Amino acid sequence: MMKPTTAFAVLMVVLAMLAAACGGGSSDEVAEQLTEKLLESSGDGSVDVDISEDGDDVTVNIETEDGESISLGTGADLPEGLEIPVPDGGDVMASGSQAGAVFVSITYERDRYDELVEFYESWTGGSGGEWDLQSTTMDVGEDTQRSSSWYGPEYTSAIIVSDCFSREASEGKFNAACVTITQGE
Repeated sequence: MMKPTTAFAVLMVVLAMLAAACGGGSSDEVAEQLTEKLLESSGDGSVDVDISEDGDDVTVNIETEDGESISLGTGADLPEGLEIPVPDGGDVMASGSQAGAVFVSITYERDRYDELVEFYESWTGGSGGEWDLQSTTMDVGEDTQRSSSWYGPEYTSAIIVSDCFSREASEGKFNAACVTITQGE
């Protein structure tokens, strides 16, 4: 299981990702090796890091010897074992698995917010199902953030649909709808 000190190492991963985005080729390999050493020195055992680029998109994939993984960046893949459905047309920004649980964060066009809420309301069985729904709306400056959260039986899984920022955000306004899923055992 990844240790709390891994948070610092993940910060280093982000820095390595930025370095890789500026370089390419051998700089990717240096960033991968540096990140592996940082994670391994934090006590997580053997770690495999893969940094890949596709145009402006950079993805960092980290896997431990225990099979736990995390993927960060545009173009990350859905985690293996995810049973909660995901609507088409989104960009996976982060995903991973740890201790039998999986998670994923996906951005969509902001105008799809209502569609995404309806999709998960239908999938969870509506208000009479086993999933608990909580919705909030909050004014943030001149903008409004909506959030709908479903919590599964025994709170082992959660689905959150909210207004958020994509990496193209400007002027501090919400410009995307995010779906965050955590699925436990």
